[in-house]
Amino acid sequence: MAYQSESLIAHAREVREASDMSQRALSERAGLTQSHISQIESGKMEPGLSSFIDMTRALDLELMLVPKKLVPAVRGLIKAQATPDMHIRTGHPDNKRFARAERLVKKMKQLDGSSADLDRIEETLRFLRRVNLSDQEMQLVRELIVRLERYQANAQADPVVRDIAQSLQRLRNSIAHASPSEPRPAYLLDDGDA
Repeated sequence: MAYQSESLIAHAREVREASDMSQRALSERAGLTQSHISQIESGKMEPGLSSFIDMTRALDLELMLVPKKLVPAVRGLIKAQATPDMHIRTGHPDNKRFARAERLVKKMKQLDGSSADLDRIEETLRFLRRVNLSDQEMQLVRELIVRLERYQANAQADPVVRDIAQSLQRLRNSIAHASPSEPRPAYLLDDGDA
């Protein structure tokens, strides 16, 4: 697979997985076979442009050419307009960390059974993954994920899992219920205009 297309394909796969869409469901929406999508995602096949466009449109994504100089502005607009149900990815290195943490929670649920704390962790991670976190907030999330990885196999993990769930929930609440910043005027008058 060409290096240039690897990140685009990885991005499309992340969006599909974040949407809890199977390859089979994507194949039905895109009009491609499931094995074709599997080969594209695994890097065994370089997708044709029309196949890739069909695949991304089925994921509610749109490919477009943007002048290089405008890429930062477009990314800024996307971040500003993103809503929690939009699966926006801008190549942030923590996306893999979130995905790994979500897989870990699913694994823990399979091994130990579901619990309110694991459900809360899973739901909060999904929310936080779609929010623009400050460096300090992201550092807290990283620390909690590392702690969850460390205690997953421990027989006394219940209090630790509960503490992690509560810490993530507090972070989520502080973000969701943060007081809005002061509104900015749509335009400014010069001193002589008043």
